[in-house]
This record gives sequence, C-alpha cells and structure tokens, in this order.
Amino acid sequence: ATSAGKSWLVGQLLDEALEEGGGRTPKPSRLEEHFDGVTLQSMTSDINMYADAQNQVYYLDFEGTYGTQPLQGSSDELTEVMARVPDPRAWELKRRQALKECFQPAIAYLSCNVVIFITREKLVCSRAMEECEHFARAANGRVVSALPPSLILVQNCCRPSEGIFDPELCTAAFKQTHLPNGVGDWQSYFRTVDCFCIPDENLVCKRSGFDGEEVCRVVVEKLRQTLRDRLDEDLKFKLEQQVCLSQLQWFPVVSALCRIVNDGEKVQMSALYTHVGATVGGIGELKSVLMLLMSGKLKSDAVGQHVQAVLSLIARFVVRRDLPPGELEGILTNLRGLFPCGACAGKDVESADGSDHRVLCGQMRLFHSSLHRSDSLVRTVDADFLTGLGEWLRGGVTHAWLGEFECPVAFRGFDDTAQLQANLREELESCKLEKCLEGLAPEVGSPWVLKAYGSLQRFGMKITRDTSRMCVICMAPGIAPGFFSKWWVPAEGSYLPTCQHCVDILERHGVCRADAPFEAALLDHEQACEWCRRRDTKWGAVPGSGSRPGLADHRLRPCGCSICGECAESAAALSHPACMLCGHPIWKMVDERSLMKTSWPAAVRRIRQERRGCDACTTRR
Repeated sequence: ATSAGKSWLVGQLLDEALEEGGGRTPKPSRLEEHFDGVTLQSMTSDINMYADAQNQVYYLDFEGTYGTQPLQGSSDELTEVMARVPDPRAWELKRRQALKECFQPAIAYLSCNVVIFITREKLVCSRAMEECEHFARAANGRVVSALPPSLILVQNCCRPSEGIFDPELCTAAFKQTHLPNGVGDWQSYFRTVDCFCIPDENLVCKRSGFDGEEVCRVVVEKLRQTLRDRLDEDLKFKLEQQVCLSQLQWFPVVSALCRIVNDGEKVQMSALYTHVGATVGGIGELKSVLMLLMSGKLKSDAVGQHVQAVLSLIARFVVRRDLPPGELEGILTNLRGLFPCGACAGKDVESADGSDHRVLCGQMRLFHSSLHRSDSLVRTVDADFLTGLGEWLRGGVTHAWLGEFECPVAFRGFDDTAQLQANLREELESCKLEKCLEGLAPEVGSPWVLKAYGSLQRFGMKITRDTSRMCVICMAPGIAPGFFSKWWVPAEGSYLPTCQHCVDILERHGVCRADAPFEAALLDHEQACEWCRRRDTKWGAVPGSGSRPGLADHRLRPCGCSICGECAESAAALSHPACMLCGHPIWKMVDERSLMKTSWPAAVRRIRQERRGCDACTTRR
C-alpha cells in the first residue's frame, strides 16, 4: 500500500551493503530528510530497482496501489502529458486500478524470489488478510505455470502494545488468527509465509523503557537473515526444478514477462525460463526445443509416436554434438519433467468459451508444485455478480486448486527412465550408423535429412529456415542475427527452425511444397538416386514421365554420397572410379542393405586394393 514504508524498508535493507560498499550503493530517497514531517504522498513511481552488489541481490521497489500520483512522477514530461488528458482524476484512477488489478501483482509474483508485502494494517485484522488474498488471486489470474515465491508480511510503524516483535511468534499468531485449518486457498500460492512487526524507529516510551530505534534495528536484522534463508531455499528449489538463470538472463525474462502481462496473455514461466536458457547454447538449446515440442496438446493414441520422435531428436543431438554419456540421464529426466499433468478440475468451474471439454491442469511435472493450474481460461459456476462481472471483463481467468502431479494414462508407459534409455539406445545406434555412412563430410546428407524430416512431421509444425536458432535436423548451433536480420525472424513457438543446408535438401526433394503431401513425396524421393534425377533433368525428360529413379542404397566413401546399384556398377567399371555427384575419387562402396542384414566385411566393396597417389593427382586423371 502507499506510504506504508516500502522505500524506507528498502533503504534499511541496503544499509548493510551501504556500509560495506563505502557509501556508494544507491538507495531510495527519504522525504522527511528534505521536509519537516512525514507525508502520505507516494514517493515511488512505477518500479525502481536497487542492487546490493555485496550480497548479489536486487530489490524491486513497486509503486503503491492506493495512493495519489507519486512525487517522483511530477516531472516536466509527465506534466506535459497530463495537460493533454481531459480528466486527470479519471486517468489517475484508471491507472491505479490497472496497477492494482493486473500489472503489479503479476510482475512481483513472477519475477521475484521473495515477495515482501508491507502494510500499516494490523496483521490480525481482516484487512491484512483481504489484501494478501487479493494480491495472490490478482497475481495468478492468468498464470498457467510458475514456481511459487516466498511471502513476507510486514506491519510497519506498529505500536508497542499491538506489535509482536518476535518473527516466529508473529507468524504463529497470524496463522492462528486467519488460518485455523492450517492452509488457506491463497496461502497455497506461496512456498512459505513469514510475518514481521516493525515499530516506528522514532518512538520512545520512558515509562516502559521501549526504544523504537533499537527494536527496529533488531527486527530489520532478523528480516535480513530471513531473506537470506528464503533466497537460499528458493535457489535450491529452482535447481531441483532444473531452472538455472544468471542475473543477466533474468532481465530478458522480466522484459518478456512485462510484454505478456501488458498484452493480457496467459503466462507460462516454464517456457520463458527454458527459451532464455537456450541462449547459452549446448544442452540449453536442446531443452528449448523439447519444451516447444512437448508443450502442445496430444491425443492419447499419438503419445507413443510423439515420444519416439522426441527420442529421435535427442539421439541426433547426442551424435552430432558428441555429448558425453553422463549427460543422457539428465536429458531424460528433463524429458520426463515435460510430461503434462492429467488432473481434472472440479465442477465449480467451466471453460470460459462455453465449450464442454474438461478443464485440465496445464502444468508440466517440471514446474508442478502442490498446486494445479488450469490450461485454459475458465469462469466460476454460480458465481456472485461482482465475481462473474470481473471474470467476464477479463475474458476468463486461470483456475488453481490443491493437488500433486498426476501422470496421464497415455504417458505412464513412458514414465520410466530405464524404458526411455532402452528406446533411446536404439535411436542412438541408428544415428551413429548414419553418421558413419556420411563419411568425412562436415554436413549431413539427404538420407539423414529426410529421415529426420519424417520424424518431425509427427509434430504437425511447419519447418522454416531460421539460422538464429539450433537446427532440429542436423543440430547445427544457431548464429546470432544482425541488427536488421532479427526483425525478420518469425515469432518463436510457431515453427521448427532449420538451417539453410537442410532446407536446400528438402526443397531439392520436393517435400516442402504445400501441394505435395509428405507421404507421397517421401515415397518418391526418400532414397531416390540423385544422379538418376540429374541425368533425367539433363536429358530434358519431364519429371515423372520416365522410369523411376533407382533406390539410393549404395554409399560412396569417403565423400558420403548415395547412389543406386546401377549407377554404382557403372562407376565401378571405370578405370578411375569417381563420384558422379561431387567428383571425389571413390575408395570404397558400402551396400547399406547388406550392412543392415550382415556386417561390415560383406557390405564393403573395395574398388582398389591399394590406394595409389594422392587425391589431387587422381582427380586430375
């Protein structure tokens, strides 16, 4: 609330860093230091951030929700803007209402590890309880997935007769008064709840010996210690949920969060954390793609194919990036963490769009706490007039109810790390064999690309060229776009990114055309001999009118090109065998069909028993 002492408390918490930092740490200004007396006017406008470099902590000072126009907002620019407003009081009221109902609670709840709610109301009064409940419900109005923060309630400027200055006793008294059953609906939105009473530091009672300055110093020191404990607990909790962001990565998360809240969209913190973590490269890029593939709604009969396609993508990443074997268990644990929750909401809510489908929990195991959250906007059944009107104006809200993660029936067959490892092992052997057949070529060939494309088609997402992100086919790392190039990058989440090399191969085989179904294109071009297609085009034949190209089942070494058996026999009959596609000398031919059925010696056909001369001389011949 306004003038409750938020800026003052931030300054008190920064005093320790101010002393250790030699007086160079910025802190909020104190109005009473410049004027004689206190004021009920707001001091803070918008959100101000103060850094504690010694303890590596950021303090966010939010604007009050019940006050007047802040003094810090009384600038010349704001005065010029207000001069063009027809009704300044109506504008100020609308702005304050928007901050109270939507923006401030959501940003504070989702961007902070610990939320400190300061009020001058008695903690045992119903007003403090109502403020906490309103804050919790307003913050989670459109949240689909989030990790709950800790809550600290502070009653500032309390009298000695009404304050309990021992934090443990104060917290116990608050819970005994407002939470007789142990847990309330709003309390489930937070990991922990602590209560503090801070007296006026200028208050002194000679009769009772009460020294407000000394008591205030002791309580603030206990508050600092509680903050350290809650931050350590929150960091451990997020590491258990595989959420690890640096302070620099936290800023892009807040920026994206502000945009989503301003647009009134549903908030999925799991997606924000994962996509921002992809900027560091490596496994972070893989986790971002897995989050994208597992975030859609799946039919029960398609779960098996979907999981198998995801394992195929993981296998391609492991083989192409030479990932150590010890990282596989962590990746599979992350994959199981992306399984959705199958809990159903009660009959007290229904879909906001009026449809008859069941309201399910939209959270993944990775971000699931003891609270279910609906995957769609809902409305309350038989709600009172004010509640129904508020939900109708907002287009619906997300519903939360108590409960642990429930694995859906369709995913239970894959909810076992040992089973996933067995399935992944088969995919790894196939990818390793394909990489061996590619030879020394740094880029993947047509068989690899078409096989990966066929696996990715099960997701039903469009494949688009985007070199700024990791290619989902050859696993080439993304390249940061330039200043002008980033404006043309499509919105994330609407496509699967691929590099230019893989897109060229797909276009050459005609599987990217909108008028050609994938199944037909795959039958015609998956293993089609490229030299036969070039030869027909060179001789002027109409595609599809002549004989069908042969099956490209012979791999040339060391170039890695694939041709059919007829072309392989023609090349082997030459005095100096060379690849018809790239011109590289042929040392060996590998019959892939024989390789799959027998072993290497039976499949490898040596063109020459002994290699004579260097490659350059052989090419000149």
